[in-house]
Amino acid sequence: MEDIRFDGKLEYSIVNVGYIQVVRSANYFFEYKKGKDLFSFIYVKDGEIEYTFPKIQESIILKKDNLLYIPKNYPYYTTYLKENTAIRIFTFDIESNTLPKFLSKHFILKSPETFSVFNSNNNQNTLLIYSNIYRLLYIMRDESQIVPLKYRKITPAIDRIKQKYFENHKISYYADLCNMSESNFRKLFREYTTMSPVEYRNKIRIAQSRRMIEIEGYTVLEAAYITGFNNMSFFYETYNKYKNMHPKS
Repeated sequence: MEDIRFDGKLEYSIVNVGYIQVVRSANYFFEYKKGKDLFSFIYVKDGEIEYTFPKIQESIILKKDNLLYIPKNYPYYTTYLKENTAIRIFTFDIESNTLPKFLSKHFILKSPETFSVFNSNNNQNTLLIYSNIYRLLYIMRDESQIVPLKYRKITPAIDRIKQKYFENHKISYYADLCNMSESNFRKLFREYTTMSPVEYRNKIRIAQSRRMIEIEGYTVLEAAYITGFNNMSFFYETYNKYKNMHPKS
């Protein structure tokens, strides 16, 4: 038996967490001239909403399944663009002597792992909210790392796989997204991720399917189909490869 212990400390702690669900009509507008007094993760469950950050003169439009992080005391205003736009929000504060750099500006998270966090039916549970916020911060820190210049060519393919992991495109499709030959794309992708594009996609699929089964209550068959597996034998084989266990039935 392997016993792994960690004695390191987090560079920050989250406190004062909250969970909010909001549904607004089209053209509803509000403004935070001085920003909120808490940090926020804002997830669009349905509809469309525009956020504008006046200090940096930037506007972004969030659609269904988009997730935006906004720092504390970060001025912005927002306009709901579609009727019955529904958003879900985690709010929290941070205790830290020095705020980590990746938390200092707004950021759109692209990982499909974020979907299950906000689609859970258990977000009234305080312990789960804390856990989910830490998880989102971990994902955001990972996504906000600067990709070395050498590998930036393949980021369109990586972003596509992360967002549309359930699609069954051939490798040539991803190579075309990056304007690369298939052989060069395969080589650079493996060099950067340590795995092939298909392995990378399957690993994301398995992570998503496991959350669907264990947290969201989907059956094994449903989770496999939704995440892009059309063969159950291959699903179990791939699941075992990445998780070393069978999913719960």
